[in-house]
Amino acid sequence: MFTGAGNRWLWRVVLLAFAVVLSACNAEIFTSVDVEEDGSGVVEVALIMDPELAGQLPDLQEAGLALADARESGWVVEPRELEDDGRTRILARKAFANPDQFSVVMDEITDAGGLFSDFALIKENSFAQISYSVSGTINPQGLAGFSDSELDTLLGEPLESFASRIGGNPADVRVRLGVTLPGEVRPDRSNGTRDDLASESTTRFWSTRLSGASQVDVASESTTREIGALVALGIAFLSGAIALLIGLAIILRLIQARQKPTKKQAAKRPSARAPKKAEPEIVLSESTSDNEGAPSANPTVVALDGMGVLYGSAADIDEVLIPFCFEKGSPLTADEIAGRARQLSLGRIEPSTFWQLVQVPGETAELDDEYLSKHALKPGVVKFLRSLRDREVRVACLTNDSAAWARKLRQKHNLDTLVDPWVVSGAVGVRKPDRPIFEVLRRVTGEPPGNILIVDDQLAILDEARKLGYRTAWFAPEAEAADARGHSILRSFDVPDQPAAEATL
Repeated sequence: MFTGAGNRWLWRVVLLAFAVVLSACNAEIFTSVDVEEDGSGVVEVALIMDPELAGQLPDLQEAGLALADARESGWVVEPRELEDDGRTRILARKAFANPDQFSVVMDEITDAGGLFSDFALIKENSFAQISYSVSGTINPQGLAGFSDSELDTLLGEPLESFASRIGGNPADVRVRLGVTLPGEVRPDRSNGTRDDLASESTTRFWSTRLSGASQVDVASESTTREIGALVALGIAFLSGAIALLIGLAIILRLIQARQKPTKKQAAKRPSARAPKKAEPEIVLSESTSDNEGAPSANPTVVALDGMGVLYGSAADIDEVLIPFCFEKGSPLTADEIAGRARQLSLGRIEPSTFWQLVQVPGETAELDDEYLSKHALKPGVVKFLRSLRDREVRVACLTNDSAAWARKLRQKHNLDTLVDPWVVSGAVGVRKPDRPIFEVLRRVTGEPPGNILIVDDQLAILDEARKLGYRTAWFAPEAEAADARGHSILRSFDVPDQPAAEATL
């Protein structure tokens, strides 16, 4: 059964509605599961009844059921809503942030082992493809498992007696489940022989009765393709092929030049070589012997993260964006807002759509500017960037963010002349720490990983970068060396005033 005060209030609402629904064959319980690409989603339970049945339902507020309490446990309850066909609907919904939370939410509907049992969501990633599956069992149990002493008190009699008095028969109540998965849903293994199973687009439906029927096994699978990974793979393949052809052409020309020297070349005398210009020095603590190619003594490219390195807040979603949405009146939960922010950072929606989805009213440009005003540059970062530029070290930005927001921020802080290129997840369609975004960085800089230093405030991202041969530095002002997992540590952007000083990471 639901745990916590808020859940118990919600549980009574659901049970009370069930009791009324039991009185007619045209009533139904419809549960829908909608899964997003990141493994988050929403579960909704709708109890639908005819007008005369709805009239037998006591007023929930007068009965002392404080529906607002349900919000504390993440459930949002809409007590009554009139459908177009005149029927009344009571709707409860709850968001889940990941597959593990999905199982918990399904258990909360009728308690673990009740009408919906053993439900699980699995999300598996492979290169350029993500697989999803939902499985579980619908167990028609009649009124078993729906008893509750406080509900009996509210009704003035046991639930079974109430249902019998109003002529309710659980076998007459239809139970439906709809599951919507991202991407392409795989064909049903039963080959359509079951009459309780239907398929429509990316949503599949299962139907049974509340009692008097055998259990129904639920299974639905789908796959999506990671466009960003495919694009990065294509870029890597084409760029590699072009580089190979150019290299071959240069080698052939050099061979020909050696075989057939011109008179001018023959008369030429070798001149003294100009002394090699000293490379800018950035001291690292870790070895880069396994990096691709022949790395320079010091990195030639420094790739900085956005939020948490260039700009102030590391947990920008939790600490800045979600509170801003709440301040502007968004009725969504923190998990729901975070899920939509992830879609934004993958370039699947634009800021205008994001503000609509989180139900924040206002003009997009004004909302963008007000939100982005909360992101300030880290102290000393501009001086640090100029010092690297003066020593001919390129600075890139590798960040998970909306392409539009990242562009506005760099223009606001005049970073275009100091940082280039910008590799933003919302522009390339893939996020750190997934491998394709690092491949994009390598291609656009034209440097092997051993010449690129990635600076980030997230150790998990640095771990993945190091596996790919990149140099790494953890931006952590108060970190202990023992916690750095072998990465260098950058504690601040303070740069000494002496022109000849070295930047030490």
